[in-house]
Amino acid sequence: MGKLIKPRASSLAFKPRKRSRDITPRIHSWRSTDKAQFLGFPVYKVGMRMAGMVDDSQSPTKGMEITVPVTVLEAPKITVFGVRLYKKTYAGDLCVGDAISVTPKAAGTLGMKKETKHKDINWLQENISKVKDGFLTALAFTNTDTAGIPKKVADIVEIGIGGKSAADQLEFAKSILGKDISVKDVIEEGEYIDTISVTRGHGWQGAIKRHGIHKQRRKATGHRRHVGTLGPWTPHMVMYTTPQAGQHGFHRRTQFNNRVLAVGDDVKKANIPGGYPHYGEVKTDFVFVKGSVPGTQKRFIFIRKATRATSQARKPQIVWGY
Repeated sequence: MGKLIKPRASSLAFKPRKRSRDITPRIHSWRSTDKAQFLGFPVYKVGMRMAGMVDDSQSPTKGMEITVPVTVLEAPKITVFGVRLYKKTYAGDLCVGDAISVTPKAAGTLGMKKETKHKDINWLQENISKVKDGFLTALAFTNTDTAGIPKKVADIVEIGIGGKSAADQLEFAKSILGKDISVKDVIEEGEYIDTISVTRGHGWQGAIKRHGIHKQRRKATGHRRHVGTLGPWTPHMVMYTTPQAGQHGFHRRTQFNNRVLAVGDDVKKANIPGGYPHYGEVKTDFVFVKGSVPGTQKRFIFIRKATRATSQARKPQIVWGY
């Protein structure tokens, strides 16, 4: 229980604090939209810079020019190679099957063989009417060979598809299967997005750095950077709320309501002299996001249309820095 002069150290919202299972997080919830469109896009973190914009929020500086921190994300085009069909059950969403488009580009990138058996779009059209409460998602891979990151293996992602019904999703899936999609077709300037990524890892750390508790006084026990007590006599156990040493960082985190300031393909506007530290130069499409985003340079980040947006999208007025 925290005191009035100091709140409780360490948040209980993130338990357990363990390493992320995968560097490319899987998304389980999507925003429901009536328009048939992609609900997310994979990007890579480049770095941060400053930009000037006209403040359009309800604040004392409304209408004035302010300086804001900006995170630069590189968004190379993705290639849609499949569509996945789900059905809703009592145990959760169950995958029925995948319709794969084996193009030479997809076969070469994913290592498919000619004799590999797969279902086509006709199978999807026949079975989607049989599945009650069915919905579709798209399977795609990133074209990292054209971006400014030295990544040999492409990242495979699953992206939700919006629409009023499964029939609308099917028509949209037919139009995108086997094609390249850019971030400008998914994200607009001024709208709010959620960023899902893995934070910067710090390895095994003690309770002081991991949970932010106070150090012991000099004459306490001869040790200062440790927990004073692991708990009371009753209950006779160490509770999960007790700060202890363990993994710090490299956690999967979702950051809600990040505002998109700019989306473009003119790399001259995105790059800085000498390139970004630990990344280099942006070579493909890019996204400017207001504020910071979890993760290091070159880290895979998935941007999703905001599921908790409280403000409508409005195009920002950038004065300098873009």
